[in-house]
Amino acid sequence: MKIIGQAQDTLILEASKSEIARLIGYYYPGDGCPALVPGMAISVNSMYEQLYELARNKQKLNNTAEDLETLASKLRLLNPVVEAALIGGDDESL
Repeated sequence: MKIIGQAQDTLILEASKSEIARLIGYYYPGDGCPALVPGMAISVNSMYEQLYELARNKQKLNNTAEDLETLASKLRLLNPVVEAALIGGDDESL
């Protein structure tokens, strides 16, 4: 992507279709990407805000992932007990 001009408070950019496709969340232009045509508006601000919030909450997200992994481990330990109860039909073993 290259800045090729300026108009008051805006910049005029030159970018390949692949760069624009990736900017709006697609791997390449033919990957379900909408048609890239002159005049198309691309909301970079909202994309930036999403990335900023993810980065800002990275530690919270990591902590939540660790909590879920711990819970999954505990549930795996309980799984044989639950399966045995379901197969045996013995409600009192729970």
